[in-house]
Amino acid sequence: SYFQPPREVAPSLGGMAAGTRPLETRVPGTSTLEIIHGASRLDPRSLPPPDEFISQINPQLRAFKMLIVQQPIRARMCGSSDKDWRPVSPPPVLKLVLYDHDGNPVIDNSFMQYLVIHTTLWKDDQEEELTVVELPHNTNSKRISAAAKSRKRGVTQFGFKAIEPGLELENNLLGDYTASSSIVEDETGERGCFFVFPNLSIRLEGRYRFRFSLIKLPSMGDYEQPMMPKCISHIFSDPFDVYSIKTFPGMIESTALSRALAQQGLKIPIRNTQD
Repeated sequence: SYFQPPREVAPSLGGMAAGTRPLETRVPGTSTLEIIHGASRLDPRSLPPPDEFISQINPQLRAFKMLIVQQPIRARMCGSSDKDWRPVSPPPVLKLVLYDHDGNPVIDNSFMQYLVIHTTLWKDDQEEELTVVELPHNTNSKRISAAAKSRKRGVTQFGFKAIEPGLELENNLLGDYTASSSIVEDETGERGCFFVFPNLSIRLEGRYRFRFSLIKLPSMGDYEQPMMPKCISHIFSDPFDVYSIKTFPGMIESTALSRALAQQGLKIPIRNTQD
């Protein structure tokens, strides 16, 4: 994929990998942390050493944790037309938790504005990216299921051209690959920093995982580094299935979390429960 992590970081409490040179960057101005009241506080003794990356952005921060709070479960394969997109159900939702030196979960708005999460599509064994694939030329939506069974090879570089005759590159993952942060409340009323992917669709049936990468965008404070995005951490979703039109069991009913986020203005499609 375009964004490749410069360091391998466990998708739990963040810590700088040994031997990795951190970004020399600070958020302009004085940052005030908002403690999330009602959220679970961690024992400071259980926290890892201060994360060098986020500490240079804001010395008040100690560690971070990226969580998938709503996992994708299933989807119906979609065609190439924009009108035939079928979003993954339920929509994936991630949460980023920051901790101060006392173990309090906090929100830092000045830090969050430089963060996005970018997603790519992978085989369920996490060995091959399938965001872009090689498919037989002129494959239409009716033939794509059979084509997927005979040929579905991942392509990790967007500029790469298919060498074998009769093949062409196709986007297997459709929709918005990148989500920015939203400071909202979950279904329990707890405030947090959430990233929502409401319209991800997949062209080929199969069993997949999403890989979510936390990206730090360049800012005017990045004086000593190139103005390039930097991957801080990544996490894989649970496996989920994409079905053919005939075998698709139907969409998942909207969750309490999806409804809570939609009520606060996030664009999440909501299915009305029939009484």
